[in-house]
Amino acid sequence: MSVFKRNKVWYYRFCIRGIRYGQAVPEARTKWQAEQAETKAKEEIFEGRYCPEPSNISLKEFVEKEFIPWSKREKRSWRNDQSRVKPILAYFRNKKMREISRFNVEQFKRERRESQSAKGGRRSPASVDRELQLLSRIYSLAIEQELLQVNPCTGVKLCGVSNLVPRFLSEEDEAKLLPMLVGRRKHLLDILLVDTHTGMRRTELLSLHRSQVDLVRSTILLLHTKNGKQRTVPIHPNIHPILERLCDKAGPSGYLFENPKTGKPIKDIKTAWRKALELAGIPHIPFHCAGRHTFGTRAAEGGAHPKDIQEIMDHVNIATTMRYVHATDPGKLRAIEAAARGGKKIPATNLPQTKEATG
Repeated sequence: MSVFKRNKVWYYRFCIRGIRYGQAVPEARTKWQAEQAETKAKEEIFEGRYCPEPSNISLKEFVEKEFIPWSKREKRSWRNDQSRVKPILAYFRNKKMREISRFNVEQFKRERRESQSAKGGRRSPASVDRELQLLSRIYSLAIEQELLQVNPCTGVKLCGVSNLVPRFLSEEDEAKLLPMLVGRRKHLLDILLVDTHTGMRRTELLSLHRSQVDLVRSTILLLHTKNGKQRTVPIHPNIHPILERLCDKAGPSGYLFENPKTGKPIKDIKTAWRKALELAGIPHIPFHCAGRHTFGTRAAEGGAHPKDIQEIMDHVNIATTMRYVHATDPGKLRAIEAAARGGKKIPATNLPQTKEATG
């Protein structure tokens, strides 16, 4: 019989006429008891009475025993899940997954949206949306494991409409910021310039090794990416001298941005970045936005094809890339000028005249 045990809980799964059936049997203490539950389920199917009950597992128990181990196996960003799930578990506590309804999720969304962030400000819509998406993924995994049949997050709308347009570093702010990247913050200058010319993720950039930089072919080979696929990024002439200097100065470890105390790549630049912004008189903008988002925005404004931007920035979905093709004043002006150049010029005498002009 198709009976198995996972994390001290017995399950049965079988297939009849191409239809799969399965359920957890938390009451079973032995394999024989689980097999008896499976036999009873098969009898009910043949008699038309089969209706599996959802699992009694709590959200906290499922997250700790199933979801987090799955996330560690399947996702490079599992630490984000481990951090973002904390407010979810704090809100729902020991509530069973089967007891959480769409109304409960809406309440969670509203309370998180109205709560304060760790810095004392209003929590951003994007932060709440990430938590909602995580909760939905947790339920999707439970449904895949046939513990539940309904995802209470279905139909709950995300709230981050205003965050769809990515923030980026304007040319004016860049001119004020670069002079501040000196002294103890000198390393930020190279990091920022390379990022605004390549669009790499921060972890990809900070862990860059000398062996990944091909100065002859002017390419950078990224090995450990978010999507798990290697990709190549061209080196623009503007940053070729920078990368050449960094490769020459790299220590025994070979990392371009090395922490001299540990001999490993730099992990955190938040403190130096915040200080540089403060000295430049620029409102806080995350480095991710100042580097990667700025690259995407400038590439789109410069007329690059979205597919090319998608490949360089390693976006799985083209919709993510299209967020960078947003309207800015210079972009609108170029669009108007392009339309004027592309249209046929109509002589003024042939233009339709208004009553005021003719009267």
